[in-house]
Amino acid sequence: MVLRSDWSTRPCPIARGINAVGDPWVLLILRELVAGVHRFDQIREQVGAADNILAKRLKYMVEEGLAVRAPYQDGRARRFEYFPTQAGADTLPILHAYTLWAQKHTPSEGHENRLSIICRSCQLESSSGEACSHCGATLTTANVSWIRPTYEDHRPRPLTKSVASLACDEIVL
Repeated sequence: MVLRSDWSTRPCPIARGINAVGDPWVLLILRELVAGVHRFDQIREQVGAADNILAKRLKYMVEEGLAVRAPYQDGRARRFEYFPTQAGADTLPILHAYTLWAQKHTPSEGHENRLSIICRSCQLESSSGEACSHCGATLTTANVSWIRPTYEDHRPRPLTKSVASLACDEIVL
């Protein structure tokens, strides 16, 4: 899902990274996958994408190794859930950097707009995205919780680990 041209073979790692995750829809979908939203309808509701856009981005993310698709039964219909791969989970510092930058430089009037990054090692909110600003623990999907503005109860929720770290009985590919 290249924005302009194919930068996947450029020598610059920033260009290659933008090629992989530089699409705004991809970043928003990754946000949902690591936050524990895995079903198409739920992802669509959270990101506000049209079905064709969401389907195209999810297909791209699977092809690029950012997500895996796993079947589940919904009544008689076979549907799919999407989970972050290790590559998808490793975008967490990027998502945190966007969060911290936007909260500082693009404030929103009229409603709570903070996404709190909670280190589960020390249970404190981090003001950094890669390592906890209090205890220094590396922040990964395995030890971070988020409090999102959309959480009505304002309680932290743990993030989804990458599919590589899930137990075999947690996901069937």
